Amino acid sequence: MYRIFFFFFILSNVATIYGQTPTWRTAVFAEQAWKYTITQDTISSDWRSGDYNDNDWLEGPGGVGYADGDDNTIIPNVSSVFMRANFEISDLSNLADAIFNADYDDAFVAYINGVEIARANIDGLFPNYDVSANEFREAQIYQGGLPNSYFLTNDILADILVEGENTLAIQTHNFGENSSDLSALYWLSFLSTDTSLWSDPPEWLIPNTLSSNLPIVKINTNNVGIPDDPAVPATMGIVWNEDGSLNFSDATPNEYFGPIDIETRGNSSQFFFPKKNYGIEMKNELGEDMDTSFLNFPAEEDFILHGPYSDKSLLRNDLVMHLARSVGQYASKTRFVELLLNDQYEGIYLLMERIKRDENRVDIAKLGIDENEGDDLTGGYIIRLDHGESDWLSSFDVFSLPGQKLAFQYVSPSRNKITPQQEDYIQSYVDSFERALNNPLEPYGGKYYYEYMDLASFAEHFIISELGKNVDAYRLSSYLHKDKDSNGGLLKAGPIWDFNLAFGNAEYCFGWSTSGWIYDVHCGANPFWYDRLLQEPAFTQILACKWAEYREGPFHRDSIFAYIDQQADLLEEAQVRNFERFDILNEYIWPNFTVEGSYIGEKAYLKTFIANRLNWMDDNMYGSCVSETQSINQEEHKVYPNPASHQIFLDFANLQNVQSCQILNILGVPQQDIYTDQIEGIKPIDIAHLPKGTYFLQIRFADKQASQLIKFVKI
Repeated sequence: MYRIFFFFFILSNVATIYGQTPTWRTAVFAEQAWKYTITQDTISSDWRSGDYNDNDWLEGPGGVGYADGDDNTIIPNVSSVFMRANFEISDLSNLADAIFNADYDDAFVAYINGVEIARANIDGLFPNYDVSANEFREAQIYQGGLPNSYFLTNDILADILVEGENTLAIQTHNFGENSSDLSALYWLSFLSTDTSLWSDPPEWLIPNTLSSNLPIVKINTNNVGIPDDPAVPATMGIVWNEDGSLNFSDATPNEYFGPIDIETRGNSSQFFFPKKNYGIEMKNELGEDMDTSFLNFPAEEDFILHGPYSDKSLLRNDLVMHLARSVGQYASKTRFVELLLNDQYEGIYLLMERIKRDENRVDIAKLGIDENEGDDLTGGYIIRLDHGESDWLSSFDVFSLPGQKLAFQYVSPSRNKITPQQEDYIQSYVDSFERALNNPLEPYGGKYYYEYMDLASFAEHFIISELGKNVDAYRLSSYLHKDKDSNGGLLKAGPIWDFNLAFGNAEYCFGWSTSGWIYDVHCGANPFWYDRLLQEPAFTQILACKWAEYREGPFHRDSIFAYIDQQADLLEEAQVRNFERFDILNEYIWPNFTVEGSYIGEKAYLKTFIANRLNWMDDNMYGSCVSETQSINQEEHKVYPNPASHQIFLDFANLQNVQSCQILNILGVPQQDIYTDQIEGIKPIDIAHLPKGTYFLQIRFADKQASQLIKFVKI
């Protein structure tokens, strides 16, 4: 299946030329012969012009470069390469717009007849041979992507082109002379009424018009590349017919149109995936931040365009946000759209809210720079565990990685706005929380661990993270927030974020396995918190009760499957276009565990993983849920002596209601059964063989619904 590249043009200036319909013709191909030179000296400034004498330059077919397998002419490791190709124009009146396509590693500047027409990832008016690219950038075609496109309108071309011989000149720069690879592939195509000119364009350069049942988002950066930082100005328009009729790409934006700033975001996806993720910030005409509402999102200024790539179901992040919202958590609202970036079709995207403090997002008090004492100081914080620069380190080692400390980042207030008093407060509060949790039997700062944290929110976070078997859970894209003491003031887990590597979509950290707990897989800097919490009956009872409640409602298999089917049906038409643009259904994309070969297969794999994961968690969930009407007064059921070294006895007030007993270790794993005569207190229970530590006696009652845990210590 070949890829279709969708372009959308205003052709009013050329559609009636000689009464003929213009078509695309390619004048310069990446694969043709190019003159090129690699130099360790400053090159003459007229190398860009048509009359420059390049007879002493080398010649070879493009691409020109090394190491990526996309090069027909191999060159040594260099800082840069300079290339020239000539093309003839017999009659300028036959031509209208042009497209310059570039697939490069790591930066370039392109000229026609000495006039710059496009550049990316490099600064300076005429960069010298030894100027490095601003940052690393990987070529796209060899890994299944498409080149970048730069559009040149007829009025721009009129001042550049000449009848007769013209010259396309390009300088390609590396991210340092020791960069591992360099790619230089370039095409120049024209919209022309003379079909005899030049050659047919590449198959991915096929004009078409898009109609979709999804909203169509059109972003135009005026051919400026989109870096990670800083954001660049652009415009964004949205076409959406709320009545359910189709949306058309050539229609005037009717849902929204206005200025934005846009930047790329993400970690591995930013550098290695041809489908990028973007952060957008809404602006007014003066370039100021502006809260904006569209597509039924509450008004705000910051949004995310998430481009699912390795997640070939396209559904994982949307699904997990739905699940979190269904149990009462705040999670980003989402909307599937199709994206056109500089008139280039980029497939299905998930429009999302960026995590930030707001009454419609993380609804906690706003913390101003003048709020530095009393109750004002105690809330309005969002912090994160993630890649990148840390703002402070925990006092404790991460789970099972001695010597490595947990790193926290400020989100709200941000590191450039938070005051010293606010930094001291939130760091001290988190430290007190960790110290209390590290020794849960003793208070720290006058409070036990559960007086610092909202146990329910941590239980919900655990359940959702574990249901997805998210390999990044707890340690990456993991958020915490805290409101003012007057509003409750406990540290809460969440919101959740970034589950594209969850639900079986990872071949590492046992992410593919439907059994086992991901918190206990030591492949990263997980906090020690859940290891401690899962030893505490106060937490595990909440956990068990919430799991039982959710399984009867939003986490019932039928409920989850119904949502998957609903969203997959919504994407049925658009996913075909998405996978024509990114033809990867039959390819391994890091870190896929399986390659299903079809969209139907990807959806089926997602469902199968979830069904098996639900079953495993049903059988292995920590704790027991005892309702108030079912609970038995613990003082009436005793284990003594406690602590004990060799033997314990049981004293049960109501033997007829007791069905069975087991001793569990701190992980909830059964260690030994208790027999009838031991339950009746006639015989002692031998515990000499058990290692020293904390244990639980789990009592199950005759109605098979109520149970109770009694904690004891083996010394």
